[in-house]
Amino acid sequence: MIYAGIDIGKTDHCMGAINAYGDCVSKPWMFKQTTEHFEQLNERLCQLGSRDEIKIGLEATGHYWKVLWTFLTEQDWAVEVFNPVLSAGYAKANLRGRHTDADSALVIAKVIRDGGFTPFIANDPMDQLKTLCRQRRFMVCQQSDAKRRLSALIDQIFPEFGTLFSDRYGKAALAVLSAFPSARRLAQVPLKRLTTLIVTASSHRLNAQRAREVRQAAQSSTAVTRHDEATEQAAQIMIKHIQFLHEQIQQLDKHIAEQFDAIDHPVKSIPGLGDVTAPVILSELGDLNRFKGAKAAHKMLAYAGADPRIRQSGQWKGKVKMSKRGSPTLRTALYQAAHNVRLHCPEFQKIYEKHKLEKHKHHGVAMSHVVRKLLQVIHAMAQTGLPFDASKIGGNNV
Repeated sequence: MIYAGIDIGKTDHCMGAINAYGDCVSKPWMFKQTTEHFEQLNERLCQLGSRDEIKIGLEATGHYWKVLWTFLTEQDWAVEVFNPVLSAGYAKANLRGRHTDADSALVIAKVIRDGGFTPFIANDPMDQLKTLCRQRRFMVCQQSDAKRRLSALIDQIFPEFGTLFSDRYGKAALAVLSAFPSARRLAQVPLKRLTTLIVTASSHRLNAQRAREVRQAAQSSTAVTRHDEATEQAAQIMIKHIQFLHEQIQQLDKHIAEQFDAIDHPVKSIPGLGDVTAPVILSELGDLNRFKGAKAAHKMLAYAGADPRIRQSGQWKGKVKMSKRGSPTLRTALYQAAHNVRLHCPEFQKIYEKHKLEKHKHHGVAMSHVVRKLLQVIHAMAQTGLPFDASKIGGNNV
């Protein structure tokens, strides 16, 4: 059997191959991400052996591996994609500390030969859902940054504005700021015009009384005499940006809901696991059959980077911290879901209280136990196909 490892780069890759004894049978060869070089790679692989005799390994390095993976699978090669952390461990064993593309390619080949890892599965429905969920997270982060920027601008031209609306980024508030982005301009607007704007933007939830309060606050504002057109223009631009991102997130939510509805999974029956966190957790975990054995939940916890990292040597013992070596998207979603399920399910709340109140653990530690139990539940439901049953949470076999 021949094991080919490919070190992935943005535009340049490196392929090397070894046999079952670890002997190099193909010296590392650099090639670019072009159709011509992909064809040359295919020829080199054919020279090494048949498709039944060669196994190819790739690191899941960002998104750069996906184009090459698609090409190789279309050519019917056996390709396995794994976490770069695995090959990093092999590389550290080199006493000379060498780290080149050529070395990495042969290390990847050794990882494929030794096995013992769970490969990624690309382009399945869960992978498609993961792409949408990660895009949503990116845009939500952008929206949060835009809101913080808008707050900083408004503090300069109407610092009292934040107390006038229950949601300073709601439709009514943004409509007012978009039209009159400063205390100076709001203080001069006719009350009738401001009332019409607020009533329309709030769908008649707010009335003329709120319009009077807004104008009075503007007229008595500490910034009412501040004339700063540049900051006003910047605020209007940020408002448009926030509104645009909101529309894009709504579109993503629609696409995610369509993808998620098409997936038949019992995890949907867990109370408190919402339409936002559930798709993220399932798509980031992928095929749950990859996590096997009695400690499947522990493997899932490690995959999320939510497992404890213990460091000690001799009499020295370091602090136990979360490893954070997995997907930050998955880790965030798991803790959000754990918070929600313990509010909707008394059995999960009991787990939290046991560690928080009885054992006097930190909130984060108590929540980590809820996350662990939630993963056990998700894995058990995936294996049995049965809906959520709260009565089984207390047992060892959840």
